[in-house]
Amino acid sequence: MLDIGGPNSALTGASLYIPAGPHFVYSDAPDLFLERRGRGPLFVAWDTNLLLDYFQFGSSLWRGDLSTDSIDEKYCAELEGLQLLLTLWVMRDIRFVILPQTISDAKKKLSAERKGNRITAFEEFVSALRLVGSGVPEDDAPTNDGLLSLPEKELQRVLMGVPAGYDRLLVEAAVRCGVYVFLNRDAKVLRNRDAFRPFGLLIGSPLDLLEELLGSGAFHCMLAPQYAQWPMMDQMRVGHLIRALPEFRPW
Repeated sequence: MLDIGGPNSALTGASLYIPAGPHFVYSDAPDLFLERRGRGPLFVAWDTNLLLDYFQFGSSLWRGDLSTDSIDEKYCAELEGLQLLLTLWVMRDIRFVILPQTISDAKKKLSAERKGNRITAFEEFVSALRLVGSGVPEDDAPTNDGLLSLPEKELQRVLMGVPAGYDRLLVEAAVRCGVYVFLNRDAKVLRNRDAFRPFGLLIGSPLDLLEELLGSGAFHCMLAPQYAQWPMMDQMRVGHLIRALPEFRPW
């Protein structure tokens, strides 16, 4: 935590400690970063269904005019959670990742257009990542410092709890590439949340991640922006996420 020499609590008069930024101090949020040590970005991989949600509602999420009339209440709440995550992403060093396996994840063969949408989204998300990279590979990669090194057979055992097919492939890919969060809305995947914590992976919905971030004080930079005492993240990356939307491309 960063002691900025004030403000003081209105109740006790004690100095308030404001979370550092735009990076994250991992020990400030142990339930989110799962015993990692140090500080750095928050790496979040998107499940395919989250990417499809973004394709369908992304424009409305960025404009802030999501229409809730024809959307299930629970689904709407998750979309609004995703909207708040996007808003925080603009301010904090959160690195959204589209896993390569997402490009082909489908129950039936993808049309050239739909596959093209996913490939372009993958490329735009990668471009957004490059804009915030330091250029030093070891500094821009997820860290497992502080995590236990578990045997491969244990990973294979817990993977058996995830539905076979692309769900399992994506969760395994998330573990192996070292991201900290796998964002997902599928109840059959989410029920494995506790099993993957020892591997440093938090499986959660947008609302789950939002709760963790709120609880760790990560939103202070929006609730009290005068204490966001750091340079803004490169805003060109916002353009890359917007260009990932199908309606922003020529076909």
